[in-house]
Amino acid sequence: MTAQGEHRAAETPLTGRGAHLAVELPLSGRGEQGAVELPLTGQGEQRAVELPLSGRGEQHSVELPLSGQGEQGAVEPSLTALGEHLTAETPLTAQGERTPVEPSLTALERTALLTAALRAAETSRPDRLYTDPYAAGLAGEAGWALLAEVAAAGRDVPSTPDFNAIRTRFLDDHLRRLTHEQGIRQVVSAPAGLDTRAWRLGWPDGTRWFEIDRPALLDHKRRRLAEATPRADLRTVAADLTGPDWEQSLRASGYDPTRPSVWVLEGLLYYLPEGAVRRLLTRIAAYSAPGSEIAADLVNTAALTLPDMRPLLAVFEEWGTPWVSGSDEPEHLFDTCGYTVTARQPGDEGADFGRWPDPVVPREVPGARRVFFVHGSLRAPR
Repeated sequence: MTAQGEHRAAETPLTGRGAHLAVELPLSGRGEQGAVELPLTGQGEQRAVELPLSGRGEQHSVELPLSGQGEQGAVEPSLTALGEHLTAETPLTAQGERTPVEPSLTALERTALLTAALRAAETSRPDRLYTDPYAAGLAGEAGWALLAEVAAAGRDVPSTPDFNAIRTRFLDDHLRRLTHEQGIRQVVSAPAGLDTRAWRLGWPDGTRWFEIDRPALLDHKRRRLAEATPRADLRTVAADLTGPDWEQSLRASGYDPTRPSVWVLEGLLYYLPEGAVRRLLTRIAAYSAPGSEIAADLVNTAALTLPDMRPLLAVFEEWGTPWVSGSDEPEHLFDTCGYTVTARQPGDEGADFGRWPDPVVPREVPGARRVFFVHGSLRAPR
C-alpha cells in the first residue's frame, strides 16, 4: 500500500533453497482454477497439493521463485479468493517425512508462519486486499507446509482464508485512521507475530511502533527482514503477554503509559482461556492513557463446537495450539475490562471489501459460526 492508501503490486522477497511445489487451487464461485508454485524442502522433489479456494476467480499462474541467497522473486498477481472444499497433502521431504517446521519456534509461535503464508497467497491475487512483499520470505517452506495442512482440513470452512485477508485489510485501514486522523502515535502489536505493517505501510512522523512477542519469533523476524527498513520508529519487546512483567519491558523500550496508544490483538484471543483473556484486557486498560484504543479479533463459542469446524480445529489441536475460548457478547466482554467497543462480523459494512463469501447471519440467530472484529476506546473513568 502506498502512503496514500493505494494498493499496488510488489516484488516479494523470498528465501529458500530454490525448489518449488506445484499446488492446484480450485476456486469456487465461477468455478475456475489458479495454479501457484510453492517452496518445498527435501532433495528437490515436488509434491502436488490441492488447495480448494472460493471466490470469483479466473485461471492464473504464479511463480514464487526462491533463491538460496534470499534474492527477490517476482510475484505475478494470480490467486483469486480463498476458501472452498479442498484436499491437500502436506509437503514431504525426499525421505517421505513431513516438512520440518522451524525447530527454534514453539507450536504457538509457528502459527505465525501459517499467517504469513496466507498473506503471501493474498498478495499474489489480482484482486488482493493488500500487498505484503515480505510475507513469503517470512513464511518460508514451513509456512507453506502448515498452510497445506489447514487447506486439507478446511474443506468445510471455506471462508477461512478470506477471513484472514479481510482481517488484515480491516486492521490496516483502522490503524491508518487512528494515526493519520486521530493523531495516536503509539501502536502496540501484541503479539506481533510476523506482521509487517511497520514496514509495508506509511505512518505519520513520530509514530512509535512496539512489537511484543517471544524472543525466538522476534529473532526469526529480525533475520528475515534484515535488509528491510521499517517506516516507523520500531521497538521490539521480548516478552510473554501471559507473563508477569511485560509492562516493565514495554516501558523500558520507550512506551509512555501517559500518552494515548492503540493496541492490536490480532490472532490471539481464541488461544487463551477466558480468564486469561479478561486478565490481559484488564492489564492493557490499566497501562493505557485516556484516549487510547484497542482492536482485536475473536470467535464466538459456537465456532469452538460446530461439527463443520472440527476438522480444522483438530489440526490446531494436533499442533498443540487448540482454540480454547470465544465470546458470544464481545461488547460485554470488553466493557467489563474497561473498553467501549463495536463488534463487526466479516461481511458487515466496513468489514467486507467485496470478499466475504458467506451470508452474514444476524446476531440474534443462535448456533451460527461467527468471527468478530472488535474495535473501540478505553472508557473514561466512571
